[in-house]
Amino acid sequence: MAIDWNQFLSLLKKLFLYKSSTTKVPIKNTSWEEIIWAALAFLYDEKNIEWDPQSHDKSADIIARLDDEDIRISAKAGKIKNERINISSYRLTTFTSLNSMLYFISRQHSLFNYYLICAREEMTDGMKYSVYRVSSARLAPRWFLSHRNWERTQKFYRLKKGLNFEAKIVFKMSNQLWYTIPKNYFISAEIVLSDLFIPYNEMGRGMIRFLKDNIRE
Repeated sequence: MAIDWNQFLSLLKKLFLYKSSTTKVPIKNTSWEEIIWAALAFLYDEKNIEWDPQSHDKSADIIARLDDEDIRISAKAGKIKNERINISSYRLTTFTSLNSMLYFISRQHSLFNYYLICAREEMTDGMKYSVYRVSSARLAPRWFLSHRNWERTQKFYRLKKGLNFEAKIVFKMSNQLWYTIPKNYFISAEIVLSDLFIPYNEMGRGMIRFLKDNIRE
């Protein structure tokens, strides 16, 4: 049994609208994982979907156990600015060399199947969301994992210019890996939810409507 991605997308749209009605805080990180979990749990029974919001597992955030196959998903939330998506990733503070960091990144990317990336764009009058599903290898291609394609500065390691996207490992942020990726790098993504717009004046309003409907003076 494979995930029905069309049904999954349809549920994501509904959950984005619902979740945004309950909070004025943008959807990111844990709330994005929770939306993925809810959609998959609805489709395939909660007992088949593994998600622990307290887990510190650095590979898969969510595992869908369907028949004899485990579909392992890494959920990432990022922000779009100037047609580029900024995404934070692993903290690599325990590693002492660039080679050891790149080896760890390579190994971690072999432990899950897909990224599900939720990218938000803060507009003048609302929040716009896009979702991309990409293979794990898209953010750790062979050229990314070669130390020859990185250079050291005073503040970070960074990918050399001229490659398909930018990346840095920032020393003062626990050696955290950051990506800056052009949106068109994900043109080949197999699942895309594009430009779902939610007005700011609708965000959080569901809580007020709930109180009006359920509290009587």
